[in-house]
Amino acid sequence: VVSLLERIGVEEGFFITGGIAKNPGVVKRIERILGIKAVDTKVDSQIAGALGAALFGYTLMQKQAKAA
Repeated sequence: VVSLLERIGVEEGFFITGGIAKNPGVVKRIERILGIKAVDTKVDSQIAGALGAALFGYTLMQKQAKAA
C-alpha cells in the first residue's frame, strides 16, 4: 500500500478507505512510514470506498456518452 501511495503521491489530509482502514495497526504503520496522518472520519470506510468507485464509474460513463 505504501509503495503505491508513494508512486501516486500523498498529501496531508488523505483518507484511507476500504477494509484496510478498519485495521488501526495498518493505518498507524502507513502514517508512520509516510510521515503524515490520515484524516479520521466517522464515515464507514468501506462505504466511502464504494461510493468513490461509483462516482468514478459514473463520471467515466458520462465522458464516454459525450464522446459517442
